[in-house]
Amino acid sequence: MPILRTEDAEAIRFRFDDELDADVQLTLVTHNPIGGLLIPGRECDTCQSTQQAVDEITALTSKISVETVDFYREPERAEELDVERIPALIVHGPSGDGVRFFGFPSGYEFPLLLDAIVRASTNESDLEASTVESLSEIDEDVHIKVFVTPT
Repeated sequence: MPILRTEDAEAIRFRFDDELDADVQLTLVTHNPIGGLLIPGRECDTCQSTQQAVDEITALTSKISVETVDFYREPERAEELDVERIPALIVHGPSGDGVRFFGFPSGYEFPLLLDAIVRASTNESDLEASTVESLSEIDEDVHIKVFVTPT
């Protein structure tokens, strides 16, 4: 059963057609058990639904591509991406910078995922000029973590 309702998929397709400029790369770090075999300690309750959501989103436009990395079968790549938990979804624009989502981006997080995809494509933000100026004065990496509960 699809995650996106038909009318929602059409609205997202219209938004992407209207707002996406450059190509966007999604990197999904997940776990796909071979033949459905679950190894204790490697369970991932939301990996399958996150994979399905990513598949449905990428089917809506040719401007989004996806790289899928298996956390357990490709540990070097997961480490290179600095991913320590799954599922992880990284949205990359042409600049290479990315926004990371951990867990299944559902409920209120889903529109934020769509916004992140559009922002990555356009390399624009809704921040005030004064905010951008203040942020430009930060001379070290900053990790902002937002924790949410399922809705």
